[in-house]
Amino acid sequence: MKILGVDPGLASTGVVVIEVGDKLELLHKEVIRTKADEYTPARLGVIADGLKRIIDEYRPSFLGLETAFVRRDAPQAGLSLGKVLGAILLTAHQNKLDILEISPRQAKETLTGYGNASKEQIGRAVAKNLELSEPLKPSHVADAAAVALTAASIVATLRKK
Repeated sequence: MKILGVDPGLASTGVVVIEVGDKLELLHKEVIRTKADEYTPARLGVIADGLKRIIDEYRPSFLGLETAFVRRDAPQAGLSLGKVLGAILLTAHQNKLDILEISPRQAKETLTGYGNASKEQIGRAVAKNLELSEPLKPSHVADAAAVALTAASIVATLRKK
């Protein structure tokens, strides 16, 4: 089973693909970057096209998507993130992926047992789970991997029932 994990952002979207088998394996990692001076629909197109390319190459069954975290003092950022989430969800739907939306807190709790874990703690937990010699960089990729690993845990739990 392959899982596409995504940490959404208009400027930088972290993406990983993991394979769940006898062991967990990291198949792909990247950051899809957009240019700040481009029109928002073009930026959303870059994100959707990047995801489509990855989906076509790796053929995942599931999308693990980090849900929006919106700060009260930055409502415009929340609106931009909502547009990114919409583009990602539409791309996943068009490619017939099952979608699991995962909150940052849920990923932290699943990987570390602590919902307020730091970026460093998440990075170490991801590296340990994927048997990597060092944490993934940048943090967008590590966060995408945390989401993918959490999605894998959820799917495994559901399959046992």
